[in-house]
Amino acid sequence: MQRCPPLTTPSPASHHIAVTSQATRPTSRSGPGQQQAPPQADAASSRERILDAALEVIARQGYSAAGVQEIVDLSGTSKGSFYFHFPSKERMVMALVERMSDKLVAKVRDSVRSQPTPLHRVAASVDALMAVFAHKRNVAQVLLLNIVGNGKALDRKFLPIRERFTALIQQELDAAVEAGQIRPVDTLMVSRIWVGGLHELILHWLLTGQPSPLTAAAPALRRILLQSVGADPAMFEGPAARQER
Repeated sequence: MQRCPPLTTPSPASHHIAVTSQATRPTSRSGPGQQQAPPQADAASSRERILDAALEVIARQGYSAAGVQEIVDLSGTSKGSFYFHFPSKERMVMALVERMSDKLVAKVRDSVRSQPTPLHRVAASVDALMAVFAHKRNVAQVLLLNIVGNGKALDRKFLPIRERFTALIQQELDAAVEAGQIRPVDTLMVSRIWVGGLHELILHWLLTGQPSPLTAAAPALRRILLQSVGADPAMFEGPAARQER
């Protein structure tokens, strides 16, 4: 009768080595042609670098002439990283516009927060917006000039941005009416007119370089806008500005 060899069991040490090697073996969950997700911190950093580079390239060359490869090279990332974050150049620009508008609105809100009344806040918001664009010409270039006219999807993206600034102004005008600072008016229409006036003035500056600096036009613009709702502009100017008049 033939004997069978004795059954042997792996030692605990060898079992631990086998399990460890399986657990540490790298696996890929991405299918063919899919981009693997980078670590979270690196992903956030690369996304911001791509948007920063896109702002520079689009401000300099315009939307149509701005190439993905040039943006990737300037950002120090890769095309794989670009398409991991953005399925297309158009979607990347939409993300850029949204980021810029978020920062603009936050900047304006923060700069007028300490003002004592609604009309003081709305007057200061005009100065704040002009100052931001004067300091960040490339932001104004991209938001107001270099992207508009490159397709309905992109053009429609700008409507919510204008509406956000319109709502910001309307909120303060409504509060001014409630506080008795100004007479009751159609605050939505007035707000849209104000945003339109700001847009036209900044666009003219981008195309002609005038006024120089852009902020030189802020006092006159502020006076005109306040007079349009029946407010006395002198109440919202410092002593030096009143003496100049």
